[in-house]
Amino acid sequence: MSIIALFKNCYEHFKGKLSKNYIPAQTPKLFTQKKALVLDLDETLVHCEFKENENFQHEALLKVIHRGQEYKVYLKARPYLNQFLLEASKDFEIFIFTAGYEAYCQEVLSFIDKKKIITDYFARGSCHFIDGICYKDLLLIDRPLEDIIFIDNNPNAFIKYQNNGLLIPSFLDSNDDDCLFKLIPFLKYMAKKNDVRPVEQHLRNYEDKNGTLVFSDAQKIIQLEQEEPDEDTLSEGKVVKKEQDVTDLDIKHKKTQTQQETVSKFKSKIRSATLFSSSYIK
Repeated sequence: MSIIALFKNCYEHFKGKLSKNYIPAQTPKLFTQKKALVLDLDETLVHCEFKENENFQHEALLKVIHRGQEYKVYLKARPYLNQFLLEASKDFEIFIFTAGYEAYCQEVLSFIDKKKIITDYFARGSCHFIDGICYKDLLLIDRPLEDIIFIDNNPNAFIKYQNNGLLIPSFLDSNDDDCLFKLIPFLKYMAKKNDVRPVEQHLRNYEDKNGTLVFSDAQKIIQLEQEEPDEDTLSEGKVVKKEQDVTDLDIKHKKTQTQQETVSKFKSKIRSATLFSSSYIK
């Protein structure tokens, strides 16, 4: 990439953020009392599909322009998302870190963050792909690691920062999902800690103190074998491309799975993992 092209990409990146009132993470910290909450997007806060599906009750249809081509994105937000963002923002700066493309990320955020609660976001260009594994570098957040909690449904994302990571069960469209709701009091608890690391141990202490689990055993077990983001995928989720397709990002529908369908159809793929498993899953 030429210097001119690189400069143009950087200019368009920051122009897009500033036009939407996002505050670049590298700017001086505005809320010194707040810690940083880094959130994944796909299957953590929302579930999106790229083809209409009668079995998937989407709540919004977004149009994403990527590399000159328009894509339809059928979106469903995780239950309690609005309440979660509002409550978390009282004690945390909120950052999004997704392996989805920036155009996709911007459109999704424009729908789920109408009140501009989120401080900044990082998309595909900020991720590192090494041997098919997608890594997200928390140093880009420009905050002390002792102040950062990183929530993702893919343990590979924070394999370099295991002490900061919280592995949340994947959201695949269930209306009964209450993971974000149960995280609210835990984050209130964590906001008072001088050092949030290791998040795993703090979670265990919290659960022991309150005599309850943040995520149920069923939610922990129903966790599909993770597939790393395809570098030709618009969102972070894995999609399948038809062999005869020659366009850059022809997206095929990802079949929606309810929890019961997941258990029956993907029984052989279910992994019994701890909440903070750091193993590679391929």
